[in-house]
Amino acid sequence: MAISNSVNLDLSLAFPTAGVAFAIEARFRNGGEASTFRVNVSDASNGRAVPLRVEASPQLADWARGYSRWLARARVRASLDESGIAGTFATDLTPEQVLQGVSDACDMIRQRFEPYEASILA
Repeated sequence: MAISNSVNLDLSLAFPTAGVAFAIEARFRNGGEASTFRVNVSDASNGRAVPLRVEASPQLADWARGYSRWLARARVRASLDESGIAGTFATDLTPEQVLQGVSDACDMIRQRFEPYEASILA
């Protein structure tokens, strides 16, 4: 009998002082099913989506470019467009490794946005 492992996470990280909130979704299945990672950003005050463009927030746009590359350390191959960052987990991961990757990904967001003392939205 084959063992099937999965991870299904929906996380929200809000940084009201910076004016932004992050919705993080991780779906992991072993056995060849698609395993996905996604980050979307919204305005912390009203929940509206914030596009990852310089016009919306230079700080956010700059962060997104680097973060989408940095996610390789969390074993996620990611790309970004103005609606968010999307990627797939490496296929050889255990559920515990996926959880560690998501934890690292959240920590990287927290390190960047927790210190802001004013809204970064344009």
